[in-house]
Amino acid sequence: MKDSITFATSKYLPEINLIYNQAVKDGLRTAHIHSLSEPERQSWFSEHSKIYYPIFVYLRDKRVLGWLSISAYRSDRQALDEVVEISYYVHYDFHQQGIGTKLMERAINFCLNHCYRIMVAILVSENKPSIALLCLKSLDFKKVAEFGTLFITRTSSVIICLWPKV
Repeated sequence: MKDSITFATSKYLPEINLIYNQAVKDGLRTAHIHSLSEPERQSWFSEHSKIYYPIFVYLRDKRVLGWLSISAYRSDRQALDEVVEISYYVHYDFHQQGIGTKLMERAINFCLNHCYRIMVAILVSENKPSIALLCLKSLDFKKVAEFGTLFITRTSSVIICLWPKV
């Protein structure tokens, strides 16, 4: 088995979308309540670039097992140019194998090398594995806010985590 992390290309979009839609169907990992279509995913992909806002894929023998995106945070506000939002998802058959950690480490290194000072992760409170990974392990995120009750679940709240710890 050969594992690697590389920049995503459009050929990986079907697998990226499959992994994301697993999380949508679960209902506890993302704020979307309906699966995303291929055209919707293509539109999202076109908003990213290798240079400033990459999407990384975790590959095992050329199969996508997980992915992470670095996105502009409030791109219409120039004072926030040093802030990015991160999102990551791992195929459900490959949870608890360190893939999320490796993707996050890659994202942190990218941000350090590209003058991004703050990463924002917006999580649904039911997403305990991601909260543990970002805030309880050694990735240096800090939970800075938890608010509201989401209309759909009536139990989940929104959690905001920042890196580095502030």
